[in-house]
Amino acid sequence: MTVDKTLFSEEESEHPSGLFVRKMGSISLPNQLSSLKEWVISKKDTLRPWQEFGNYNRASKPADIGIITRRVSHNVIYYYTNYAFISALLIIYCIISSPLLLLAITVSGTACYLISRQKEGQTLKIAGHTFTPKDQAMICACISLPLLFFASAGTVIFWIIGLTCSVVGVHATMMQIPNEDGTEFIEMKETV
Repeated sequence: MTVDKTLFSEEESEHPSGLFVRKMGSISLPNQLSSLKEWVISKKDTLRPWQEFGNYNRASKPADIGIITRRVSHNVIYYYTNYAFISALLIIYCIISSPLLLLAITVSGTACYLISRQKEGQTLKIAGHTFTPKDQAMICACISLPLLFFASAGTVIFWIIGLTCSVVGVHATMMQIPNEDGTEFIEMKETV
């Protein structure tokens, strides 16, 4: 078995911010996390205050289906980032609370990452057999899918989807939408 020795070699380099970052082989941690950081910062600007999100003085029972439709269409767009944050918390909770699922995701993710980081044409030799990156990905999938199945990943996915839809649906239905001036939260009655 041949192993790329640069994967485990450590070196320090200067980051554009002036900080020194530790590199492990071809992995540069700040560069990998910079796009995630930019995404979080862009979404942080659209995050509504939690006091406003949870202000149940604005909650009321909708009178008819027209009001439900207006409320849901407005609130899902208005509180999108808050709902995404709640979904992310549910996902983290599910992964952390299931050790087997955490292990399955860690093993599968690490294997996929290591396979994707290989150079073009690089093969792996084990016990006289040569495995191309395509073969390695197939073996990774054949091991990961049963592991994720036994870790109940499907159940967790549907549980998260169901709970998220319920929380978003109830909140978006119950929270009144503001008038055009944005100061009062009273419902407009439809005239027939």
